[in-house]
Amino acid sequence: MEQKQLTQFTFYDLYWDLIKQSDDSAAGRLIRNICKYMFTDEPITEPQDDKENYFWSNIVDVLDEDKQCELSGRIPKTLNRKMRHFTFLDTYYKAVKLITEAESGQYVKTICDYIFDGTERKLKPPVDAYFALAKRKLSLARTRKKVGAIGGKSEKPTPAVTLGKIKSDFHLSGELYNKDEYLRGIDLAKVYAFFKANLPMEGRNIYRAFEDYKRANSV
Repeated sequence: MEQKQLTQFTFYDLYWDLIKQSDDSAAGRLIRNICKYMFTDEPITEPQDDKENYFWSNIVDVLDEDKQCELSGRIPKTLNRKMRHFTFLDTYYKAVKLITEAESGQYVKTICDYIFDGTERKLKPPVDAYFALAKRKLSLARTRKKVGAIGGKSEKPTPAVTLGKIKSDFHLSGELYNKDEYLRGIDLAKVYAFFKANLPMEGRNIYRAFEDYKRANSV
């Protein structure tokens, strides 16, 4: 009987603590081994030196515990309570396999910066293109993480979503003509949430962006 394979796993800030202490190539080897361990039955690549071996010895037990939970359909609640985390998808591993070790290190560092620290690195091709694709899913994960951190409730009133806020926050261009008529029946809060999960290209015309929303939601 074929063994079940994971399509995602929980990525903990413990891994990030070690990745950011590594140069790009070493970070690339580490994320490749983490992904190989979680997504496949293949043996990991031997660490190249004592430091890499030490780092691996400090996470393999966490990886194993998480993998057993994920394979059995359970949530690793104990680990989740102890460490910050996000869901690492197999599509990110597919990107890692398409680039060099050093580029893989840059890619995972950028993902972790974005999720854990809310910052973005300046990247060169081809890493920038792979991160841009991942960012759409990561933006949704980051939004969920913020909601979870406050128990799903905000201590401050949520500011009203306006057309100006949407245009400013998503860097849209142009105007909506006859906007009162055009926006009739459209919930701007839902539009904002849609753009959060499906980031429009920077500089996209606001009318085109709203048409994307309407097509996706049959408005």
